[in-house]
Amino acid sequence: MKHSEKATSHTSAHSEQKPLRVLCAEDNEHLALVIKMALERSGFFVECVDDGRVALDRIKADVDFFDLLITDHRMPRLSGLHLVQGVRGTSYRGKIVVHSSHLENAELAAYRALAVDHVFTKPVAMPEFMRVIRQLIVSMP
Repeated sequence: MKHSEKATSHTSAHSEQKPLRVLCAEDNEHLALVIKMALERSGFFVECVDDGRVALDRIKADVDFFDLLITDHRMPRLSGLHLVQGVRGTSYRGKIVVHSSHLENAELAAYRALAVDHVFTKPVAMPEFMRVIRQLIVSMP
């Protein structure tokens, strides 16, 4: 973990206190890097993991550390859906964003029932991705 990575300031009131901290659970290394770079350019602290089990363990270790969880749906060991179910079983209060190349209607309904904040369909243009992320953080305490 690199909690000491330097991050530039973001324009939201939230980041005047600290940079927004994001956990990205994505098993596609290239996509995880693209997301990490885009978010870091906007001043966020980003930690990437490549499977849902590691992401859930990371959140359970400190439920107040991350402000935003971005998760893929299909990942090794623990799917995004099972990750979100596990996170909802904790006191995690951050936002949750799901991105997947394909979700069945039942999977999408399950994510909605778990009150995820946004679901993206891959591929998503990075400007659109960042626009939605910025909208989500404006509503954060």
